[in-house]
Amino acid sequence: MPASEHTIIRILSFFLLSLGQVAMAQQSAVESVASSDVSQIIRASIHIDIDTEPPPLSSETMLAALVGTESRIREALNQHTFKRDVTLETIGANGETTGQYIRNSQFLFDDRGNRIERVLYHPASTIKQLKITKEDIQDLAGAQLLGIDITEKAKYQLSYAGTEKFGSHYVFAFDVTPVQKPNPHRMRERYFVGRVWADAHNFQIVKVKGIVEPRGKQRFPVFETLREPAALDLRFPTSTYADDILHFPKFDVHYRITVRYYDYRRFASKLTIIEVGEPLTNSHSREAAPL
Repeated sequence: MPASEHTIIRILSFFLLSLGQVAMAQQSAVESVASSDVSQIIRASIHIDIDTEPPPLSSETMLAALVGTESRIREALNQHTFKRDVTLETIGANGETTGQYIRNSQFLFDDRGNRIERVLYHPASTIKQLKITKEDIQDLAGAQLLGIDITEKAKYQLSYAGTEKFGSHYVFAFDVTPVQKPNPHRMRERYFVGRVWADAHNFQIVKVKGIVEPRGKQRFPVFETLREPAALDLRFPTSTYADDILHFPKFDVHYRITVRYYDYRRFASKLTIIEVGEPLTNSHSREAAPL
C-alpha cells in the first residue's frame, strides 16, 4: 500500500477515535449529573455546550443532583470570609426614600474557627414606618443569603417545575414548600417558600426567589438572590433585592432591600455562622409603627 494511503488511514483513525472520545465524555457528563460531588459535575459540564437544551432526566435524578451539589456549595461557602453591604429602605409615594437602615459588615473567623460578623458601618436607622427586628437580621444571614436549606431534607418538599432559559444557560426550576406549615408563634423557625433555579448542566443554583415565613404580625417582602461564579468556578450569592408593598391592617408600606455580597476569601476551617450586632429584644415587632 502506498505511503500516502497509510497517512490517510492514520488521519481517519485519529479522527474517529477523537469523535468516540467526545461522545464518551458527553455521555459521562450526563451520567455524572446525579453525583453529589460538585467537582465531578463541574468537570463534566465543561464538555457540554451551555446553549444546548439539556437531555431529559428523571425528577428523582435532578433532585438528588440538586441536593448533592448544594451541599458541596454550602460546604465551600462555609470556608470563605466575605463582605456584605445591606440597605433597607422605605419608599414614599413619589419614589423618594423616606427612611434608611444601613449595615455594612465583614464576616470572618475567630480563633476557634467560628464565623462572626464585624460591623464596619452602621449609622442610626432613619426608618419611621416600621421596626427592623431580629427576624429581619436572621433572614439577611439565612434565607435571603442562601434561600432554601435543602440539606435539611425533612423540612422541605421540592418539586420539578420545568426547564427555562436564564441568559445563555438552560436552568431547571424547582418549587419549594415547607413540609409543615410555619408556626406564627415560633418566629425563630424561619422557612423559605418560593422557587430556585439551577444550572441544567452542573446543578448549581443561579437564582432564588421567594419569601420567608412565618410572618406573625410582621410583614416580609418577596426577595430575589442571585448567585454568580465567585471561587473555584462555584456560584456564591452576590446580590439580594426586594421591592415590595407590605400590607398592614390599616396602611401599606413600600419597602426595599438591597444587599451586596463580595470579596470572598478562602479560610480553611469548619465553621458555624453567628450573627453579632446590636441586641434586639422579643418586644420588637415588625408591625408598622403609627404614621
